[in-house]
Amino acid sequence: MALVAGFGAGSASAEVPACDGTYSQMTIYQDQGTLEALIAGNSGRLFVSSRPDGQENSALLRYGRPGNDPQTVATSEPGAGGLAWDGHRLLWGNGNNLANGSVGDETPMARLLKVNLRNGNYSVVSDHLGMANGVVRAANGAVYASNDFGMKLDRISSRGVTKNGWATVDSANGMAISRGGKYIFANQTFVTPSTISRIEIADPTNVTTWASAEGLVPSNVILDGLTRDNKGSLYAAAWGAGQIWKIDSNRQICVLASGIDRPSAVNFGRSKKRFRSARLFAVGFGGEIVQIKGARQATYPG
Repeated sequence: MALVAGFGAGSASAEVPACDGTYSQMTIYQDQGTLEALIAGNSGRLFVSSRPDGQENSALLRYGRPGNDPQTVATSEPGAGGLAWDGHRLLWGNGNNLANGSVGDETPMARLLKVNLRNGNYSVVSDHLGMANGVVRAANGAVYASNDFGMKLDRISSRGVTKNGWATVDSANGMAISRGGKYIFANQTFVTPSTISRIEIADPTNVTTWASAEGLVPSNVILDGLTRDNKGSLYAAAWGAGQIWKIDSNRQICVLASGIDRPSAVNFGRSKKRFRSARLFAVGFGGEIVQIKGARQATYPG
């Protein structure tokens, strides 16, 4: 009897299989500092939330095209956090560190900044978030921010009102909004087995397990960043395993990339040139930026 290495596959242990299909990974940058999050713009440029080597403060980096040296768009206080678009401005989590996260449920002190990419100036959208580790923005303008050292998932309304603990999700980290905009998917970093939860936006008390690594070895890979494609498949940075996982609509997982030093985030490009929309990009704490071709076409084996 073959073991099915899908989420929730049962009590038998199995390793996550490699995906089927024609896909490949290539490291396009090394030694870029500690990289926390990334997002691409419509122009094909890549923006990365980072802590440069030898520094404490956060830096927002812009990569014009693969191979070009990055430019520093903005700097801020320690704790580089998540990234999300708000029109032509970039939302940037700040204060994403253990000191803030460990007390973030009771004393939220992390911030969300809105950055003008032309001059690097920013305004403060909220100054009382739990951690601003993961950041996503819904179509109606509401923004959600996570804390992987706490239980509270925060929400900032389109009018700028922050609600701490909008939803209760243990150790939420990277997030992605579902295709129809009805749900938020959230990686739960320190939950064992590793879990992706699903939160109903209209009723945040409705939190269910979308996917679980129960039955897999190891059962906790310290899930970090998360994104999805236009077909609804999810892509997760498995920080502890050094891998990028694809989770299809049947909740089956396979490995797209491996050997990455503590991968923290994944995202697709958004253009036909430069950092292309056909390619998935990953960053990690080891300072790598990795390009993955063929991610959308890759399938669970069998």
